[in-house]
Amino acid sequence: MNQPSHGRTTRRGGHRRALALGLAAVFLVSACSTGGSSPSASTAASAAASAAASTAPSTATKPYAGTTLHMLMEDLTETHYIADLLPDLEAKTGIKVEFEQVPYSNMYEKLVPQLSGPEKSGSYDVVAVDYYWPGEFARSGWMLPLDDWIARDKTDLSGIVPAFFDVNGRVDGKTYYVPYFPYPMGIVYRKDLDIQIPKTMEEFVTYTKSLKKGDFYGAAMQGAPTDPIAMEWLNFLFANGGDLYAADLKTPTVNNEIGLKALNQYLDMIDNAAQTGAAGANLDDASNTFAQGKAATMVTYVTIFAGFFQDPASSQVVDKWDVAPMPGTGQGNVGVWSFGVPKSSKNPDAAWEFIKWVTSEDISRQRSLKGGSPDYSSFYSDPEILAKFPYLTKALDILKAGKGLPLITKQQDLVATLGRELSEAASKRKAPQAALDAIAVKLAELATQN
Repeated sequence: MNQPSHGRTTRRGGHRRALALGLAAVFLVSACSTGGSSPSASTAASAAASAAASTAPSTATKPYAGTTLHMLMEDLTETHYIADLLPDLEAKTGIKVEFEQVPYSNMYEKLVPQLSGPEKSGSYDVVAVDYYWPGEFARSGWMLPLDDWIARDKTDLSGIVPAFFDVNGRVDGKTYYVPYFPYPMGIVYRKDLDIQIPKTMEEFVTYTKSLKKGDFYGAAMQGAPTDPIAMEWLNFLFANGGDLYAADLKTPTVNNEIGLKALNQYLDMIDNAAQTGAAGANLDDASNTFAQGKAATMVTYVTIFAGFFQDPASSQVVDKWDVAPMPGTGQGNVGVWSFGVPKSSKNPDAAWEFIKWVTSEDISRQRSLKGGSPDYSSFYSDPEILAKFPYLTKALDILKAGKGLPLITKQQDLVATLGRELSEAASKRKAPQAALDAIAVKLAELATQN
């Protein structure tokens, strides 16, 4: 999923430190010993870690002293939260970290050639995996199962929301990834205007249309291809009780009467409730519209905007918004970013140490206190975290009710197909049913590649 970019961070549009989360980007980690080759770009995180090391315990107590991890990552808020905490990793293990960043749109194409190479030949030793990729990466034989490391170190991951492992953790009975960054979707709305989210999707569409007056919009929307429109529309499909496939993950159902109903609702809102140009808008565009007080609602990632919407320097809606589940079934689209170790990793043991550290309860809680999206169940009732981000009590219910992508092997192609064909419908180049039929044909083909 692509995320917004305001303040310090970018993503599918991008948010920066201002954003609490965002549907995260890929970061890949390559480890090399001192004196080895390394990427040209590095961040202040490395300097901070080095400074911390000067006062840390003797290198004799640090098993990975002299190891530098070079991370290729998207510039987004959660990345910076982790960067701020990297001195702790070096103090405990001796591992230093340098960051090199590329746009989200380049992540997959940059990652695949490295993962598909021979063992221990890649540039990256840890990969942050978006929920489009777990099936493909694991079933292609590119990732190392983590179960033996977890058992050896008696790593307790039971506190992480169990459903996250179903979305992006386990593939075919093995644990390949550890979740760290969930991004549930629902509705943010203006509570100060007494906005009331209706019970059904039909009522929601009608209501948002009635709220559009002049340059104030009933909904801020992101209809640009491919990721923005795909991620947004899935909420309409799930909220109406629809799905992409039948339970067998072989038979597409996206083009049935429920799918058509969901697409017609979506197009009606794009045309008659949303901001001008919504069919070409990305997440940045939509979130800016809402932050500037120009929209009553927004179907979006409900845990990513704490910083941005609450920043008086960039937002007109500070303390004026709240979150709600989708109407209808209450189901929204839920994505999760997770870390894994590729077979091409040159330093798999150090890579596991990084994953174990960054997903530990202590470090995860520190990230959540900064505004990161909580991955541990207990954080959604943690008094200190809730004092800063009270909406999280509702976000947990949205997470529990949500639905991820079907775990087919070629999830990346699934999302690309959704985005392309839905955009054709939004731009009126295809009739809604024709667009859905084209999606169904491609989904049937992808199902044969599992």
